[in-house]
Amino acid sequence: MKFIDKHGWILVFLGAVCWSLNSPLVKYMTASAMTICCLRALIAGIALLPFLRPSRLKPDRWTAVYLLAFAGVCITVIASLSMTDAAIAVGMQYTALIWLTLTAVLRTRRFSGQPWGPVILILGGLLLFMSSGSAGSLSGNLIAASEGILFAVMTASGKRAGQENPLGLTCIANLFTGALVLLIHPQTAGEALSMAPSQWGLLLVLGIVQVAMGYGLYNLGLQYVSPQRASILALWEMILGPVWVALFLHEYSSGMVIAGFLLILGGICLNALHTPGKGYILVKPDDMAL
Repeated sequence: MKFIDKHGWILVFLGAVCWSLNSPLVKYMTASAMTICCLRALIAGIALLPFLRPSRLKPDRWTAVYLLAFAGVCITVIASLSMTDAAIAVGMQYTALIWLTLTAVLRTRRFSGQPWGPVILILGGLLLFMSSGSAGSLSGNLIAASEGILFAVMTASGKRAGQENPLGLTCIANLFTGALVLLIHPQTAGEALSMAPSQWGLLLVLGIVQVAMGYGLYNLGLQYVSPQRASILALWEMILGPVWVALFLHEYSSGMVIAGFLLILGGICLNALHTPGKGYILVKPDDMAL
């Protein structure tokens, strides 16, 4: 057993806070979803260039897996948003917790040692959250279902690939994603040239704060906590996003969505009770491995 500094949890939580800004800010954007995805990724990558340090990045399989999973998460979220209900498109990303927990069971062959109480509560909250919208198209729902797997792979591989340089990894992942989306959606260049200065201002906030800081903090914190616990803390994005929308846009969630959020919050709090000690988090060495 070993103690892991609580700062890892704080970093992951702050990353989720940055991600949650996406909900109110994107509502003011007029560009297409793919253009927003491309430009904010490129802005994030450029903003993180001072932290690149190529000599501290390992061009190994973990880095390759992380880059593909990171780009996959960004693209599938955007694609599913245009094909199915927003609640499903956003919520399915956080089924990553289920995949990470099942992977831990298969790897360690210890079913009883897993925190199933928090997992069940969070899964119930996710189901309520996603049930609040329409069914959406079958293809859109299948794309949304892949988000959770990709997010789980991104989290697990990010722990290995980012050991020496988490911010540099975040930098190249965003540059790779921006270039890939530009290749898939070449109309981005034309849309970028016609965007108003106010739209570029919002894009700068999205790129620097929501993406660069969000994923940068998440990858930094991921080096100190297990992938499972990081995926639980990431759920704060789902809780805080509608809060910012209600505060600043005066748009309010339905009762079912609020009930889902309360279950998710309960699962997060129950998970915190599984971490003994004051100021530190007790984890097993196996929890820190992929």
